[in-house]
Amino acid sequence: MALDAQTQGFLDLAEVEIGPWTAARAAERELAIPPAALPGVIENVALLRAQTALFVATLGPIAGEAPEPFQP
Repeated sequence: MALDAQTQGFLDLAEVEIGPWTAARAAERELAIPPAALPGVIENVALLRAQTALFVATLGPIAGEAPEPFQP
């Protein structure tokens, strides 16, 4: 399975690292997350990480390969 480094880094985050990672990524992009919204954003990022892990596991060895266009 050949995932790009950023995706693999995202998947390798421990649960306790998601909050600081989310805040750092927002700061890198000059996004200001209101303090009241930050817990919800962190929860959504945690869910996204779990979904990404599920998709990668389901794709197995083809994860990371370029998708083929749909051919009806």
